[in-house]
Amino acid sequence: MNNVRFGGGWPAVAYTWKKAREVGGLSKLWRAMRTRNTCKTCALGMGGQAGGMVNEAGHFPEVCKKSLQAMASDMQAAIPSDFWRRHTAEQLKALSSRELECAGRLVEPVRYTAESGRFEPIGWDEALERIAAKLKQIHADESFWYFSGRASNEAGFLLQLFARLYGTNNVNSCSYYCHQASGVGLSSAIGSGTATVVLEDLNQADLVFVIGANPASNHPRLMRSLLGVRRRGGHVIVVNPIREAGLERFKVLSDLRSMLTRSPIASLFIQPHIGGDLALLTGIAKRILEIEAHDESFLTNSCTGWKEIDTPG
Repeated sequence: MNNVRFGGGWPAVAYTWKKAREVGGLSKLWRAMRTRNTCKTCALGMGGQAGGMVNEAGHFPEVCKKSLQAMASDMQAAIPSDFWRRHTAEQLKALSSRELECAGRLVEPVRYTAESGRFEPIGWDEALERIAAKLKQIHADESFWYFSGRASNEAGFLLQLFARLYGTNNVNSCSYYCHQASGVGLSSAIGSGTATVVLEDLNQADLVFVIGANPASNHPRLMRSLLGVRRRGGHVIVVNPIREAGLERFKVLSDLRSMLTRSPIASLFIQPHIGGDLALLTGIAKRILEIEAHDESFLTNSCTGWKEIDTPG
């Protein structure tokens, strides 16, 4: 395995070419990426109604590999009908997530029967009749409607509208399960389940902490903002037990200078032992109190328990 020394750059360009070949050419992928929609992985920085590959500041081109992966997956060929005859349900369980993803798009209804141990394709009329018959058998309050964050905004809107017409508001998406824990935690700590930092804040910040996150791999759109912090003379402190090469140096594809020089991202890389983040953050808070760099009026009026941090033991 090659020693990875930076994130982004020409390997990312090569990956884009690979995905383009998988879906039938660069022009086809280009048209799809430029469509007016949000990113199908995190809904961030893909232009919306301004067209894809445009970030929140209007800069073009901006794109991340996760969006490419999602788009290429939706553009791959359909699962052939004989696939279901060649694979039992047990065999499908043994496949990895990547193998299942690469099997193709599901373009026809399938039905599982315990007798055969397989899924088998059925017609749309039969599928809709089965769904309607099942919905008639249960009360609306006993139903639960779930859709994927990978679906389009339009598909999500239609599903929740159908559920409400059916008589229930038991509608959810994968985002609920992704963020419910953080929402509860933030609400108990700061009174709101939403983030207190927006991307515009990074454009003014001179110190940014990246704690327990790997944006170079999973949210590379953020790397341009972090690069901007460093170029303004600010600092990026990364706290993570894993030392990720992309957070040390990153080549932003839309920035020629960055592509040529491997832009430094982390000013300081701290690798605490797993579970040691609480001790680290408590120590930072104590030091802030020691040098009297805190806003005491804000802490007194808006926070509880902060004085205990400065209590010995």
